[in-house]
Amino acid sequence: MIHGIGTDLLNIHHIQQLYVKNPEDIFFRKTFTDQERALIFTRQSPLYSYATRFAGKEAVFKALRIHGNSVRLNEIEILEDGNGAPTVTLHGAALWAARQNGISHIHISLSYDTDYAIAYAICECNASFSS
Repeated sequence: MIHGIGTDLLNIHHIQQLYVKNPEDIFFRKTFTDQERALIFTRQSPLYSYATRFAGKEAVFKALRIHGNSVRLNEIEILEDGNGAPTVTLHGAALWAARQNGISHIHISLSYDTDYAIAYAICECNASFSS
C-alpha cells in the first residue's frame, strides 16, 4: 500500500553556486552524511550527484508526508546498491516518522540533465497498517 509519493525538481545552478565557491561548505556537511559525501566524491562530476541526491531527499521528505522542521535532510541518506541503483536509508527523526506510519520500503528514482535534477520517491507501507 502506498503511504505517499514525492517529487522534486531542482535547478542545478543553485547547488553549483555553493559547490564552485567551496565544495566543503557547511551546507554540504549538514545536508549529506559522511557516507553520501564519500560516494559523491568518487564521481567524475560530484555536482550532479549532490544535486540529484538533494532532490531525492526533498522527494523522500514529501513522500513521508511529514511537515515542518521535524526531520533534517541528513537523516535521509541516499546511497546505492550493488547495481548502482539509489537506495534510501533513514536515521533519527526520519526513521521514527517512517516507523510510526508503518513504512516498510522507500522507492526512489534520480535523474538529471544539463540544468535540472529530478527525483521521485514512493513510501510503501505494510498492507495491514492504516494511518
